[in-house]
Amino acid sequence: MMTSTLLVLSTLATAPAPAGEAAVPPRHQLSLYARSGATVYLSQARTHGGVGGGFGLRDTVDGRWLLQADASGLTGLGTAFAVRVGAGVQRQGRWAPAALVSLTGLVGDRLDFFTPEHPSRSAAPSLGLGVTLAPSRFNLGQAQVSLFELGVGVGTDRPGLGLLYGLTLLEVGVAL
Repeated sequence: MMTSTLLVLSTLATAPAPAGEAAVPPRHQLSLYARSGATVYLSQARTHGGVGGGFGLRDTVDGRWLLQADASGLTGLGTAFAVRVGAGVQRQGRWAPAALVSLTGLVGDRLDFFTPEHPSRSAAPSLGLGVTLAPSRFNLGQAQVSLFELGVGVGTDRPGLGLLYGLTLLEVGVAL
């Protein structure tokens, strides 16, 4: 289902821009995007995440600055839900690699490890702050396509740190 959704969004979005459209990007360009990939949080106290997909909303300011929020359903270690908010910068033009700082929260099923430092299950969601790099990102008229994004971050389980890894295989966005 996710593959067909991404194909439909990319087909609808590849229409050419109107001939009289100015080269100056709009002040705010909202876009809806679908993504597929994996998100995993690893620490001494718990393992959380999985593979899946989701949807998000992005605001591109002046064609360069990115503000975005998305939610994904994940499976693999049970059923988990990831929410991510981020801000970053992209190169202007057809090839538009980007770098973002993101805060990611994971809730749902997970594996908990009981140690002397963590004698009971934490009720708090897994939270991580990290950086995402998107080197293969392209603007195609009213569409955006990213073929590979890699993210890494750090979270806290008090005591101790957790590592957050993210891999987006495909992201397709359509300007609203």
